[in-house]
Amino acid sequence: MRKESFLQLIAFLSDYFTKSSNKEKIELFIDRAKNENPWFSEHLIREAMEAVHLQFFDIKSWEIFFENHPHQVHSSKKVGLILAGNLPAVGIHDVLMTLASGNEACIKLSSQDKSIMLLYVQAMQEFSVDVPIQLIERLQGMDAVIATGSDFSGSYFAHYFASTPHIIRKNRTSIAILDGSESQEDFHQLAKDVFSYFGLGCRNVSTIAIPESYDPTPLFDVLTQYHWVLDHTKYSNNYQYHKTLFLLNQIPHFDLGNLLIQESQDLVSPVGVVYLRRYSSKDELEAWIHASEEKIQCIVGAESAKKNQVSFGKSQEPGLSDFADGIDTYAFLTSLS
Repeated sequence: MRKESFLQLIAFLSDYFTKSSNKEKIELFIDRAKNENPWFSEHLIREAMEAVHLQFFDIKSWEIFFENHPHQVHSSKKVGLILAGNLPAVGIHDVLMTLASGNEACIKLSSQDKSIMLLYVQAMQEFSVDVPIQLIERLQGMDAVIATGSDFSGSYFAHYFASTPHIIRKNRTSIAILDGSESQEDFHQLAKDVFSYFGLGCRNVSTIAIPESYDPTPLFDVLTQYHWVLDHTKYSNNYQYHKTLFLLNQIPHFDLGNLLIQESQDLVSPVGVVYLRRYSSKDELEAWIHASEEKIQCIVGAESAKKNQVSFGKSQEPGLSDFADGIDTYAFLTSLS
């Protein structure tokens, strides 16, 4: 698609998902999604779709993006997209980047997130049958591949697509850094980074780094207020399971009633658990971050020069240029011609 047509598509999508005439169809797909993935509560789905609308269906944001990324491919290439399924429509960014670059999006849907992505694909096709997008089951004859999966599947993808230009994404998580200057409002914002989407996303905070002398009690007092997560059966089961595991194995931990806090040197915590890591100096903290950078999606905390650092409460609000794993997807896509 040329830029003018792509911007018209974005305007169409923005209008499509706010039109009352489309409400019945949208609700049907939301119901399907709830039955498709037991993690996908109605609240989670609507929250994800609202985020997509605000972040990716804004014409002005795309105009600014194109000012900073002026190039498109000279000839369209077939780009195979193997999408993740941990959150509703989590793969929409890759789809839009592929179309914006002038390439064709050949999408392999996740079995965990078919309905909502199918809704977006059908909406694009309603804009025009000429939108270069199709759903596929096997990625054969692709000019390039962008695949998102686990560490295990990522290694398989890297081997299978070794001779094809590719971006392979594996498991990642996010961390928060506290230094003692935080306010209670900062803690409430951090709670959003922890609890949004029940902690399922790679941009959810799973480890909080604090100074050795830091008293986390004020933080715990805030986190314990977010009891709504226990209304979801899957989250509640995870919380109860790990609580039982900690008690049986006599693992030291803090039980906030809705979240378990464990002091740990590990990085990726299970759902219902957040790790606490103490640091003695900034040099030690920087060394740990550097050693873990391939596993860290973003860093939540006070503003700094780090390219992947965001303010408290903003981890789940990525902009168009907040590329997963710090790899410029658009630059990759425009390099194919």
